[in-house]
Parts: sequence; structure tokens; C-alpha cells
Amino acid sequence: VIELSSLQGPEAGLNLFRGVSHFRILVCGGDGTVGWVLDAIDKQNYESPPPVAILPAGTGNDLARVLSWGGGLGSIERQGGLATLLHHIEYAAVTMLDRWKVAFRPQKEKLDVSQTTKYMNNYL
Repeated sequence: VIELSSLQGPEAGLNLFRGVSHFRILVCGGDGTVGWVLDAIDKQNYESPPPVAILPAGTGNDLARVLSWGGGLGSIERQGGLATLLHHIEYAAVTMLDRWKVAFRPQKEKLDVSQTTKYMNNYL
């Protein structure tokens, strides 16, 4: 378990498993936390990125709903509880997620502003 905070991001946990060939990540949080972890995974340049499951504990949980992980902690209880979720994670099929890297470049007259890069998740 790696607790994420402003002092310690997902990179700390990813670095602990750098030498492990096959591992899965369970993110407990909402869309923002999941995006934070996915961004950190992208920056690690894995040859084969680890699969990510979601324990939906955020406000909206849109990505968790789309990927059938549930809409909140109440939905986990209705589906058999945490032990059942962990079992599903262990045997879940890996699904690809479209992620877009978008670079925002400043206009020439605003050269004091640096380029900003954002990642976007594409799901329906």
C-alpha cells in the first residue's frame, strides 16, 4: 500500500516495483487519482505498462464505471465486498485504454510561458 499525498506521489510506489516483471496496480480513488497514477506510469516508459484496476472511492468515478469496477464504495459492497473485488482483479482481462498526450505551446508573443503537457483518457 502506497499512500499518495502532495509529498509522495505514485512514482514512489512504481519505483519500489521497478525490478518486478509482472505486477498489477489497484488505485483507490476517483478519476483524479487514477489519472495521476496513469500519468506517472506513462512517465516511467515501461516496455509493457502494468495493468491498473480501480477501487472507486472518488466523487464521480466515471472511468471506474466505464471499466465496470463500480461507481463507488457502496457498489463494491453490493458486488460481494472487497475480497470479491480483489478476486476479480486477480483474474480480470486486461483492457486497453486510449490515452492522448496533448502539448500546449505558447504563442510567439508569449515566450515567457513554457509548454504544458496533459494526458487525456478516452472512454465512452
